[in-house]
Amino acid sequence: MPAAPCTEIHFQGIPGPVRLLPGAAEGTGALLSALRRVLGCWPHACRDAAATDAAPPLFLVEPLPDGDFRLHGASPEATDFTPFRPQDACARLRPGYSYEPSLACLASTLAIELVAAYEAQTIGLMGIHAAAAVRDGRTVLLCGTHRAGKSALMARLLLGGWQGLGDDMLALSPAGELFSYGFAPRLRLPLPACGRLAPLLAPDSPLVACRDEQYLCCDPARLPMLPWGTLLPPDAVVILDRQEKPAACGLLPQSRQDDMRDVLLRFLLRDGRAGLALRTACDLLQRAPCRLLRYRTLDEAAGLLDDWLAASPGAALPAPDTPTPGPAPLSPRRTGERRPPLFRHRGRAGRRSPDTPTGVWRQRPGVTFRQAGDEGFLARDEDVAGRDGRVFRLNGMGCILWQLWEEPGGDAELAGLLAEAFPQVSPERIRRDVAVLRQRLGAAGFLQRIDDDAAPGPDRAAGASAAPSPEKL
Repeated sequence: MPAAPCTEIHFQGIPGPVRLLPGAAEGTGALLSALRRVLGCWPHACRDAAATDAAPPLFLVEPLPDGDFRLHGASPEATDFTPFRPQDACARLRPGYSYEPSLACLASTLAIELVAAYEAQTIGLMGIHAAAAVRDGRTVLLCGTHRAGKSALMARLLLGGWQGLGDDMLALSPAGELFSYGFAPRLRLPLPACGRLAPLLAPDSPLVACRDEQYLCCDPARLPMLPWGTLLPPDAVVILDRQEKPAACGLLPQSRQDDMRDVLLRFLLRDGRAGLALRTACDLLQRAPCRLLRYRTLDEAAGLLDDWLAASPGAALPAPDTPTPGPAPLSPRRTGERRPPLFRHRGRAGRRSPDTPTGVWRQRPGVTFRQAGDEGFLARDEDVAGRDGRVFRLNGMGCILWQLWEEPGGDAELAGLLAEAFPQVSPERIRRDVAVLRQRLGAAGFLQRIDDDAAPGPDRAAGASAAPSPEKL
């Protein structure tokens, strides 16, 4: 008996198709229709293919009898590593699958995987977990923590006259433009109380592509979504801060280091491009004003954004007032660029510290350093299979030490310099802090030991993956 035909969806920019195996009863028609609605803005083509086709799929969707699914080929961190049987149609994919209890969950996970596959093929494109909306020709990037209300606010804006650049997943190009994948909001049920969202809850609403008991996926073709691949520079960055209790609400300024931290936390570092993320975030915050949007209801948040745009009818949005005390501007300096020394060495120039077990260390080439206010951020791009990069945050003392490590130095010498500059701090505490930070930055691959050719690098440092580290973002 011939094998049942399979359907493949070929998405633009993806190196392999998504193959849909026939379901237990109704086949792939309903599944294909729903996926094409949820992912409708992403250019694609469909064709029939035998399960034994010589061209292996990148992802394979296996419907299960109870109405749930397995997505084979998903990222390792999302998979159940259950071994395949040799006769399985998915045996040529990497082992493991993600279990998806509903069509809405399957569509959401597949969207994430398609974004990861596309960005892996595109040099310089950085994924960011955020949303963006456009009104009056100006683009606002919406960031926030998990459950800060990005998707619900996006739906409210789309139903209130805004255009959507994308929800939940966007990308930033090397030129600082937002790249749209055209995803409409996926909303957690029950929806917040908001009259504008009522059309989404109507039975058989044409605005809804699919739903289950927990999630509702909007149909991008029925909402004012901009096309896939649209590139727009962000005119402002807004950090969402939803309040459950009464609080002072509005569009508020915050410190530069808080802006940097909030934006960096939204970048997706699957392939270890931490240095690129740090540089991209810094450039973004230099070009666009950033504000904290503190709100209680969706209508209040939408009203605040509308008023902000109306107050500045021109192309440029007003920059926020600088908090007091004002933070230092973001530094565009990369490691290796020179700056005046922080301290006079009082005759110690060129002199190494006494012999100690810790040796002499300096900055490792290729590390990106950015300073925002009295904090600093470190990152390096790591081309190591299976290892993600990280962005590290330094306090003011850590920033001073990092800049001192532009030149070779040992713990004793650096502790002595800091003790001269900060006589109010215990020398013992300074020595301890220098040793701890040197150990952590060395283990993370930001420092290199220069008096030992066999010094541990970022991938050979003992205990690098388990050692304590500066605060990670």
